[in-house]
Amino acid sequence: MSLPTPTVPTLITDGPALRALVERLALAPRVALDTEAASFHRYVDRVYLVQASSDQESALIDPLLVADLAPIGRLLADPTIEIVFHDADYDLRILHRDYGFVGRHIWDTRVAAQLCGEPAFGLSALLEKHFGVRLSKQLQRADWSQRPLTDAMIAYAAADTAYLPALRDRLAEQLATLGRTHWAEEEFVRLEAVRWSPRAAEGEEFLSVKGAKALRPAQLMVLRALWEWRDARARAQDRASFRVLGADILLALAREAPETLEALLRTRAVPESIARRHGAELIEVIRAARATPESEWPRVERRPRQRPDPELEERVGRLKVLRAAQAPAVGLDPGLIGANAVLVAIARAAPRSAADLDAVPDLRRWQREILGDEALLAAVAQG
Repeated sequence: MSLPTPTVPTLITDGPALRALVERLALAPRVALDTEAASFHRYVDRVYLVQASSDQESALIDPLLVADLAPIGRLLADPTIEIVFHDADYDLRILHRDYGFVGRHIWDTRVAAQLCGEPAFGLSALLEKHFGVRLSKQLQRADWSQRPLTDAMIAYAAADTAYLPALRDRLAEQLATLGRTHWAEEEFVRLEAVRWSPRAAEGEEFLSVKGAKALRPAQLMVLRALWEWRDARARAQDRASFRVLGADILLALAREAPETLEALLRTRAVPESIARRHGAELIEVIRAARATPESEWPRVERRPRQRPDPELEERVGRLKVLRAAQAPAVGLDPGLIGANAVLVAIARAAPRSAADLDAVPDLRRWQREILGDEALLAAVAQG
């Protein structure tokens, strides 16, 4: 299969042009989509660019100039048009977050590549392997909020969708040859349910810092205060929060709570440049946090540690042995044909029939095809 030469993308900067584009795209049997955000640079992470390609054309839609992206939402939700993504999960989440869009009839080249047993399933690796196309990596962390877009940025963004239809066809052939088309279709249907959801409850975002839940209440109070200081500063500067103060620095300051510049400079994880630039403010924040009444300190609800369940652990162990034995035959990573969390769920459910396996959350039918219902039930019942 030859790879078509990508056309120069059309820049869509107004509503009428977007509507005309979608009218053309809607005539195609499949449309490739991608998005670009700027979470690495900006405080507010949002969609700053939408790329779209059919077999005939490519376009870049600028959400900063096109106020109403509803035509894209209608295209995405049209069950008669196949929408091709590479790693659809991320794009579907942010399109739902920013616009409320949901997807139907998804085809994901990343998922397909994984199910084909591709050793590297990033877009660049796949295009180079199958078509000899090398995508530039220089703009992987470009600031997509900047305007005007440079010629290099336009070319980079357009390439993300221009090659997807051809890659989709190549991977579809591989899936068919391997007899795994139905595996991919099961995953694609699950992608229709992808929605955005915040990682932490409002007011508890500071607990997302790795290591936060191991802190004592007094330290958590300092961490929350520092998080709020960083958040306010990042918002005012419209900068990504980690660019103001990294999570490792927040955690170190919460643990040691230095109240003088000398103590701050001795805090190992805090660069001297940060200490001297923000030292006075950080010390003030820490002192105020430490002066907060104990009744107002945040606390993490600590669930009692579950007692070891030898029988459950043995079941999980037998399921892992089964998984390891079956993985080489299909050439897939063991974690793909049965994540540890899924194996634990199977072991905990202790299924006795295929109907019981149907009720195990996140256990796919294609995974059961590899592992075998009888083998799964025997692994759980053994002992």
